[in-house]
Amino acid sequence: MASIQLRGLGQLREAYVPRGPVPATAEAVRSLVEWARERKIARLQVEPEAPPDFGGEMKAIGFTVIAPTQPAHTRIVKLMPPDQLLASFHHGRRYNIRAGLRRGVIVEEDVDAAELARQSTAVERRESINLPDRRYYESLLKLLPWCRTYVARHPQTNEALAAVLVARHAGRGYSLFAGRSGRHPELMANDLAWWAALKGCAEAGCRDFDLWGVPPPGAGRDHPWHGLGFFKSEFNGEEVAYAGAWEITLSGTGARLLGIEKSARRRVRKMVHNIS
Repeated sequence: MASIQLRGLGQLREAYVPRGPVPATAEAVRSLVEWARERKIARLQVEPEAPPDFGGEMKAIGFTVIAPTQPAHTRIVKLMPPDQLLASFHHGRRYNIRAGLRRGVIVEEDVDAAELARQSTAVERRESINLPDRRYYESLLKLLPWCRTYVARHPQTNEALAAVLVARHAGRGYSLFAGRSGRHPELMANDLAWWAALKGCAEAGCRDFDLWGVPPPGAGRDHPWHGLGFFKSEFNGEEVAYAGAWEITLSGTGARLLGIEKSARRRVRKMVHNIS
């Protein structure tokens, strides 16, 4: 089984297969290529859930490497009863979580897309990055079989300080998006939001938790995810690398036209974002 996203104009289409159910075998990828040819799809992009050396198989089939959509590196935390889980974290993360608990930070499990969007907007301003809007978060919360927000709040004023969006599937928790206002750092609200998410998945019987995206091994302090990578490393967990994203062109003319259309759409989106 593969989750395939189709995009295009009329008969001119491309297909994208995100990392997920597709088996990481050469046979499965060849089946996807054949499926795409039969439907006259101009371009097929695949991100197999496989280790980096699977890239040799992709090259042999005719794929070329492209910039990934999904993170190519992550950390996966083995879940266990909460006391053992907390003890498995690095000292700094344990200290912050216990400090936040002592200071009375409140964490609510909900489906609060609006608050997640507000917290994400604060991150956008600080880091000069683009994150999805509220409608996207609402879609995830509505359509995924299990998806929740964990919002950490000030113990006296109830002001929201941090939020994490988590999904669960087949015994694994996934942190999909997160944000924090940056206010009242002494309360460790961000640590508490993440702790509530991990603890909730452990108590629900999940076997592990994918922190979803870290810098590659050996990345220096100049990497844009350096701070995020350090934060996630303190939850411990195993570093995992994937084969990345791969593309095969099945119609040269169609792929060129799709590239023009995609560039134009990207410019329009950037203009709208700058105006807003």
